[in-house]
Formats: sequence, structure tokens, C-alpha cells
Amino acid sequence: MTSPAADNSITLGFFRGNHCAHYGDLRIISAFQPIYSLAHRRIVGLEGLVRAITPDDQIIPPAILFGAREENTIFELDKLCQIIHLENFYAIDPPNAWLFLNVDPKTLSQKQTFSAFLSKLLQEKNYNPNRIVIEILESTIDDELQLEAQIKEYKDMGFLIAIDDFGAGHSNFERIWRIQPDIVKLDRGMLQKAGIDPSVKALLKGVTSMLHNCQCIVLAEGIETENEAMAAMDAQVDLVQGFYFAHPFLLSESVATRSGLWKSLYNSFDELTLRSSEDERLLLSPYSHRFAALTIGAQKKNQVTDIANGMFRLDRTIRLYQLAPDGSQCYSNLDSPNIELPTRNRLRVLSDTHGASWKRRDYFVNAVQNPGNMQITPPYFSISDGTLCITLSVMTRIEDGDYIICCDILFER
Repeated sequence: MTSPAADNSITLGFFRGNHCAHYGDLRIISAFQPIYSLAHRRIVGLEGLVRAITPDDQIIPPAILFGAREENTIFELDKLCQIIHLENFYAIDPPNAWLFLNVDPKTLSQKQTFSAFLSKLLQEKNYNPNRIVIEILESTIDDELQLEAQIKEYKDMGFLIAIDDFGAGHSNFERIWRIQPDIVKLDRGMLQKAGIDPSVKALLKGVTSMLHNCQCIVLAEGIETENEAMAAMDAQVDLVQGFYFAHPFLLSESVATRSGLWKSLYNSFDELTLRSSEDERLLLSPYSHRFAALTIGAQKKNQVTDIANGMFRLDRTIRLYQLAPDGSQCYSNLDSPNIELPTRNRLRVLSDTHGASWKRRDYFVNAVQNPGNMQITPPYFSISDGTLCITLSVMTRIEDGDYIICCDILFER
């Protein structure tokens, strides 16, 4: 049989219980990677993955199948893959689930032809365009302005748009603001690092928050371990996919979601949250007790230097500083002589904070709103020396007036 790219004809058939098409001497079938909602605790999408099988049962990877082909050949091959994915998806017909289709930007650029092609396929299956998520690999985007205009037209037709591999080398938020995708898929490398590095885990939470502010659903892909799943949950990611949840499956197979997945996952997340809270409490307990005693308790001191000397006996104390009621810093930081910070010299330009205004910071706002009560921040990045720290703060009487006393504690798990 001749290639559909050559004569524009596509013949459908079956291969081992799966809808298939021929491309030269290759059989093209679909595998589906389940996509789950962490909140709904069920499958909400299936990503169509092409499987090209040789006459001797070898599988050709998609990168090789599509690699180094002419633009018109890619377009015809892309169409063939979408037909097969939709045929197999329709045979499964999962309720309340999207079909994710990986589409080459070169194919999207032939908007009039490709949109008509997709619309006809959907009419045959009585599907609305909102059942389809057109997935674009971010690193393959060349002409961004042209793609932006084309994507708007697809969205106006009712299709959803997903950007794949966000967080890899070509990523930028400007593209997200311009294209306004419905779904952003985080690069697997971010989850791998977040599963083992607390600082990357915190960064992932910030990225997710920014994407939510751009009104995007956030999907973490390639999750293979429980640690990576925990990092995704902690970051408030919406959707997940990966071998930890389920492997790709064929129409002739049934999806094998892990037995007891959700109960096990949420139990582990609860245990991790409790353990993290307890670890943080144990770490902070000697610092918070001493700080409270020195600033508002029976051992209260009226000189900042006396409070600092008391806190510097604890080895994770970084610095103390005093803020005026308007948020400005009264004096330079009092740095602990007992702690070595490799980042301090690198950021020495920012180390002189006398006169700086911290009125936007939570440790200032909360202390002013709750005078006489110690406040504790979550871990955050300090620009003074590039550390991850926790700040204890309290509005209290010092010398001749009410001031906010702040103490930074090095936070490391």
C-alpha cells in the first residue's frame, strides 16, 4: 500500500484489536497516556501517543517517525495520526475526558485546511471541539506572532490549547501571556528536581502560582515516584500524568490505574504535611521560645543588642534588625558572628539595609496588626544574603517607643 502522504488516501483497519492505518509498510496505532485531576481523583484526559510498528514488530519512536520530513509530509502524517487517535478514543469514549493531540506547529500553520479536517472528524463522532486539547511542544515554536494568531482562531472555534514542556530551555512567561493557553504542561525535569530539592520544590510552587494567575490549568507530566507526586501536590498542580499513576495503554488493553492510588497518595501527603510541620516546629521551638521571652516575656530586654546577644546563642540565628512603625529599618543588621553563609559575600551589595523599607513584607504587616504577639513567616528567600529563612517578628516596646523587632532563622531541611 502506498503512503497516504503520496496519494492523500488513508485506509483504516484493525491490528490486534486496535484501529490502525498504514503509512508505507508501517502500521500506525494509538497508545493513550491517562491524565488525572488531583482534585477529582479520576481520569480527565487521554494523551494520544503514536505507535508506528514495522512488519517485524519493531516500534519506531515518534521522533524518528516525524524527524527530517518535508513540511507537506509532516502535515499528512500528522493528519493520519489524529484520525487514528480519534478512532481509538471514540471506541473507548471515556465520559468527561479530553483527548490530547500532539500537533506540529507546521501543521497548525495550515489553519484553514487542518481546522476543516478536525471539524469534519469531530462531526462524524458527534464531538464538540471542547473535547480536544491541541498540544504544542514549546521548543518547536518558531514564528511566535504567527502562531499566536493561529492559536486564537483555534480557541475561537472551541478547541483547548496546551503548551508542552514548560520549564525547559525555551520557556518564558511572555509567551504564556501572549498565547494564553488553557493548559500548561510542566517539563518533567522540574518535577524530578522538586522531588529531591526543597528549594526547587518552593520554586515549583511559585511557578504554579504564576501560571494560575495567568488563568492556566497546570499539568505535571512524567511523574514516576511518590516524591514527585508529593511535590506536584504541594505545588498546587491541577493535573498529573506519568508512570506513577498509569502507563500508556492500547485500545485492546484496559487502563491500569494503581490499586488504592488515591487513598495511598492522600495518606502519604497528609503524613508528609504533618511531618514537615512537626519538623518545622521542632526546628523553630527553641528560637521562638527564646525570642518571645526576650521581646515580650518575663526576660524581656529593652535594647536590641541584648535581644541579639540572646538569640545569637542559637546556631541558626542569622540576624536581628529593628523596624519603625512605617516599615523602615532603623539601623544596620546585627549579624550573628557564629554562622557562615557562603552567599553573604556574593550579595554584599545588598547587605546594607539601614533605611530599607520592609512594609510590604508579611513579617512587618502581621506584627503591626497583632502588636505584642510574635509572628512566624513560612520559609522564604532573603535578598540580604540569598538564604532560605524564616522570620520571627513582634511589635514591642523598645527603649523609647514601639518598634518591630525581627529575627531571621536559617531554614534548611
